Amino acid sequence: MSDGLYDERPRLYDAIQSEWEYDRDVAFVFDALADRGVDPERLLEVGCGTGEHTRRLAARGLDVTAIDVHEGMLGVAREKCAGVDGGVGDGDAPGAVEFRLTGLPDPDLKDAESFDAAVAIRGVVNHLAPADLGPALAGLRDRLRSGGVLVFDNSPLPPEGNRPGLDVGRDAEGAVEYVRVAHHVATGDGRLDWRAVTFTPDGDPFVDRRPMTPFTDDRIADALAAAGFDDVDVAEGYGPGDDRSVFVAVR
Repeated sequence: MSDGLYDERPRLYDAIQSEWEYDRDVAFVFDALADRGVDPERLLEVGCGTGEHTRRLAARGLDVTAIDVHEGMLGVAREKCAGVDGGVGDGDAPGAVEFRLTGLPDPDLKDAESFDAAVAIRGVVNHLAPADLGPALAGLRDRLRSGGVLVFDNSPLPPEGNRPGLDVGRDAEGAVEYVRVAHHVATGDGRLDWRAVTFTPDGDPFVDRRPMTPFTDDRIADALAAAGFDDVDVAEGYGPGDDRSVFVAVR
């Protein structure tokens, strides 16, 4: 497995994801919590990436424990959230952020910690091996207080694989920032081999490759029930135009 993008070029990751609607995702999370009578103070963010959701969550007053398995991503996230204890972001009383290098299915967190909410946004669970889904969800439930809420999504990955796709990114002046060819290849064991080759104007092309799992929504619903979540809702995306299934589960 190669993680040239996540570990070595996290700023390029930001360029590739620059049109993602991070504000929409965070608004969905707060609406989901409010609908369930949860006024959160402490939140666990799994797979925080470069911190775009993190800084928005903290700006709205949450104390965030943000975890990721890629030090390169965490380095950028720390820069974006630098000084949060002293007041960064859009809110009047921003929360604190703590970053940790860990991830699912068994995050290395303090035994005594419990959270009002946990989120895993943008296909985090799809990076899990099939056998790790249940333990990961059970572990997240154990990290929530009674009545705490878990929000995460399932990416609509093609189980049979797909044809290579081309993505050309440009900056505000129209100059090419990157050209990427990506491909999902079915491996025959229920997983996908995600392969990408990216070209940038100022460097050699590099390759990313990692296994992904195209879970069905039913498989995730069954795993949530087995983990002890008995109050589960599924939304069609975080908002219009989003084709992910978003699960909201109450402990």
